[in-house]
Amino acid sequence: MFKWLLCALLCSLRLLAGEVERTPPGKRADLTQLGFVDSNGRKCQIGDLKGKVVVVDFWVKWCGPCRQALPELAFLQKEGQAKGNLVVIPCNLDDDGWPQGVMQFVRQNQKALPGFVYYRPMVGRQGINANLGADIDAYPTTLVIDREGKLASRWSGYGQGLLVQEINAVLQEAP
Repeated sequence: MFKWLLCALLCSLRLLAGEVERTPPGKRADLTQLGFVDSNGRKCQIGDLKGKVVVVDFWVKWCGPCRQALPELAFLQKEGQAKGNLVVIPCNLDDDGWPQGVMQFVRQNQKALPGFVYYRPMVGRQGINANLGADIDAYPTTLVIDREGKLASRWSGYGQGLLVQEINAVLQEAP
């Protein structure tokens, strides 16, 4: 009985996240030009991070599922930096009150988000639309990018444990 309940719970959490779009290695879109600016003003592009698995999570502060995902992202951001094989880019897309509103939100949640570094997307050739073919229209939207800077998987919504599962799948691919 317990196993059945656990399975039902895990399945329902996965449903919250929506379907994961996985792309086989030979058919992945190149995202090396996609760029970001972090909360400290440093710029980076996916191409600068070759050799590492990159997670980009597009979020807004008013989104409930985004708020659920942020502590997991903060933890993975810290762990990835310590191990050197994973980079987590929580990319805020709030238009109202940028950057003060986002800074205030992070300060208010610093216990759950210790050392959290957030990003903004760059524009033009390095922007979302130019690299993903469209703007982000669902929150959170998460991308897992392989060591070559190519899109391995993408989904919208939050499912506990889904991100770790997708990261591990890409980390296990031959470099």
